[in-house]
Amino acid sequence: MKIVKDRIEGIPFHASPHVRGKITPRFLVMHYTAGGSALGSVQAIANRGLSAHLFVDRDGAVIQTVPFNVEALHAGPSNWRGFNGLNGHSIGIEIANLGWLDQRVAGGWTREGLGRVLPDSQVIVARHRNGGPEMAWEIFPDAQLKALAELTLLIRGAYASIQEVVGHDDISPGRKQDPGPAFPVARFQGLGGAAGSGTLADNDLGEFEVISRDTLNLRGGPGTDFKALKKLAPGSKLRVLREQGEWRMVDLEGDGNPDGFVHGAFLRRLGS
Repeated sequence: MKIVKDRIEGIPFHASPHVRGKITPRFLVMHYTAGGSALGSVQAIANRGLSAHLFVDRDGAVIQTVPFNVEALHAGPSNWRGFNGLNGHSIGIEIANLGWLDQRVAGGWTREGLGRVLPDSQVIVARHRNGGPEMAWEIFPDAQLKALAELTLLIRGAYASIQEVVGHDDISPGRKQDPGPAFPVARFQGLGGAAGSGTLADNDLGEFEVISRDTLNLRGGPGTDFKALKKLAPGSKLRVLREQGEWRMVDLEGDGNPDGFVHGAFLRRLGS
């Protein structure tokens, strides 16, 4: 894929009428559509007077509807890193995903008015990190996550102004829940930009252990203002995939995928 004149070559472009002026994008904002196919969501979102730059289907197919240097209407009331109204400062990516499902029924999970049931194999059950009841959330397929990683690298490589990848639930906490607990946001935090190239395996710094006196917070991004995802006990083993300042992107499972960030001061390389 290649970006030419703020559009990705070789993918469908369905121009949205719901746009504003020119922008300098500083963030990538991840959303879920809460619906079916990406193409269906393009129309559904347009019918509500809204828009996003990209729509990514479950099979990894991508549709663009707004050039990357034009403001799309995807974020609503929002605030992040001192920026208010993230529409004017971000590229919005809508990911085809049903989102939350709060009704346990025979055969799986659903919600009122959805008209379908997702089996247990296609959901995780969790509370949102910003609060709320325990619910099921549709899992994002591997093909979709792979496409999103490629898009993140492509866009951050083309727009040096982009500082960070965030979720809608980061910039509008309490008001929005997407992309939710099933989305591995830490996987995208260090891709591209100043953090380095996009191949995490090439940057693997080896195995470390936690040396904090107390538990160490695993966070969703490189800073204390990111939510704590879980607590790591002293002596916990992990792999460091990348350094970002004082913070380390880490893999807890040994599968090469990032699970979050910890402060580097509380890690010691094994064998040292």
